[in-house]
Amino acid sequence: MIRTFVALDLPPKVQEDLGAFCAPLQQLDVPVSWIRPHRVHLTLKFLGNVAPSLMQAIGDALRPVAENTRPFSLRPAGCGAFPSLREMRVVWIGVQGDLGPLTALQQSVEDALQPLGFPKEHRPFRAHLTIGRVKGRRHLKALQDTLAARQNYQGVVFDVSELVLYKSDLKPDGAEYTPLQRWPLQGGAKLLE
Repeated sequence: MIRTFVALDLPPKVQEDLGAFCAPLQQLDVPVSWIRPHRVHLTLKFLGNVAPSLMQAIGDALRPVAENTRPFSLRPAGCGAFPSLREMRVVWIGVQGDLGPLTALQQSVEDALQPLGFPKEHRPFRAHLTIGRVKGRRHLKALQDTLAARQNYQGVVFDVSELVLYKSDLKPDGAEYTPLQRWPLQGGAKLLE
């Protein structure tokens, strides 16, 4: 079985900016497993453990989604935690920009994969970049205060130009992600802002 998900890549300039954003958070004495900036991505759909025999069908389903989607622009912006700053389990950075095309792409991925046995997500899509997973409650007030003070964060604008199917291997130092397939977004000219 292959643990897989569908996501959008972040270019190096965005990864560097996220690293700079996270550096002060990582200095806090809090039990958080921080995601390395080069591993951060925007997940559109987590597929879980998938039989290798399904990989071709997944590719066949996602290729037309990419072919019919125009490139668009996003920017990391704001920050917070799920389910809330008070009860944090996941630390995230939000996303601004062309959210209409992003949501439409995510919905198209859901629609394309449902016939293959991947049920649609019932919760509304909340675009975010996971930057850390909380492992305990010690000293969380410092992290809560720091995130609250940085909610106006504005990251680097980037173009979304491809859809990626990733393999996720769980390792002791965190998950390692390997692209299995990439499809360029080809649905015409880039959207004007």
